[in-house]
Amino acid sequence: MSASAHPDAMPTWTSAPVSTISGYAAVPGDPAVAVRALVLAALTVGESRVAGAPLAGLGPLVQALRTLGARVEDGGEGAWHVRGVGVGGLRQAAGLLDLEGDGLAFALLSGVLATQAGETFLTTRHPGAAAFLKATLPPLARMGAAFTPAGDGLGGVRPPLLLRGTARAVPVDHRPLAPVACDAKSALLLAALNIAGRTTVVEETPTADHTERLLRQFGAALVTRRQPDGAWAVSVDGQRELRPAVVALPGDAALAGAALAAAMLRPGSDVTLTGVGVGEHRGALFPVLRAMGADLTMRPTATTGAGEPMADLRLSASGRAMPGGEVEAGALTQGELALAAVVAARTLGTTTLRGLAPGAVRAAAALVPVLAACGVSATAGADVLVITGDGQPPTGGATVTVGAEMAPAFLALGAAAARPIAVRADTGPDAARLLNMLGAAITPG
Repeated sequence: MSASAHPDAMPTWTSAPVSTISGYAAVPGDPAVAVRALVLAALTVGESRVAGAPLAGLGPLVQALRTLGARVEDGGEGAWHVRGVGVGGLRQAAGLLDLEGDGLAFALLSGVLATQAGETFLTTRHPGAAAFLKATLPPLARMGAAFTPAGDGLGGVRPPLLLRGTARAVPVDHRPLAPVACDAKSALLLAALNIAGRTTVVEETPTADHTERLLRQFGAALVTRRQPDGAWAVSVDGQRELRPAVVALPGDAALAGAALAAAMLRPGSDVTLTGVGVGEHRGALFPVLRAMGADLTMRPTATTGAGEPMADLRLSASGRAMPGGEVEAGALTQGELALAAVVAARTLGTTTLRGLAPGAVRAAAALVPVLAACGVSATAGADVLVITGDGQPPTGGATVTVGAEMAPAFLALGAAAARPIAVRADTGPDAARLLNMLGAAITPG
């Protein structure tokens, strides 16, 4: 989960046109895996090392873990050294733990602290926190934890959250009526680490398995199995010590997608990206780019990052105009949809991204006016986003305010527009840094 601050408080990045996007670059680590790795490292007995983390965005979590008793040291260049306190060993925080915009860190710590004694007051400004609490508080309460969340006056709950953890938590079997979000599943699995017995979470539709892969790397007793009805069950046997680990993070596929999109927008570009995470829940954009005409090759590496498959990617952009067409885009996230949309801006004809999931449908509607401000013709329908291009660079020359997920797409578009695009977003410098390594001209302010 990521969040957006008030526009006036957001940093602005200006992306100016360049001739090509080319070169080699290692992609910064996946933040969704980095957050999980730091939390699990804090629950080990001994010292772990997390390498290749994003250079920004982890500060609130690091401060929270230090407050809770873990020793977390910045090793520079994306490396972190963490000396953990063991499962159930985090101390009680004296004041508010503010995770700021890091909704994933808020979710994971809510689970961890629910099954150890003590009171913790924690909050986040992430807009998805209310949905997370609605899904997660009932099963955590069945484990024995108690909560005092804030209310919205309509029967809903939201942060801040006063969490009363229990040292006598009981295992549960949880199969929600509605599909469980990945963050909620992860919170329950981490809560299970300090429960005597087996806790099981059943998913009707499997979500990303970053937490499960890392739990195995840290030595947790984890079992996954397919149910007779096709659902996916994940079980954790608790109250077993975790072992320290050296975690090499996979490169962030979303940032890799931004570099690939920028290269596709500039004919003659040629980029190679190393160490990109290509697990099934992270690589939905790559086949879409191929369907839109990308000459994209993927070479699996011999190593894995945090237990996840990685690959080196190469994309060569020819001088031919890309044709439009219909492209199945049902698996795209909001950020990936934005990347596909800006690539379509340079096609010759009409590109229809169809079959959008509900979240992407809402994102498509929000994208239309932002694309229009940059000179891109787009319309949104019931489950489609339609972009019409003339094979020429869009006009650009706009200042756009977007969510952190969509910011990399408009930084990529600025590199290929006729005039610079200023992107105001609550995001760190990793996208700008990666694109600049490949020849982009992105500056703060």
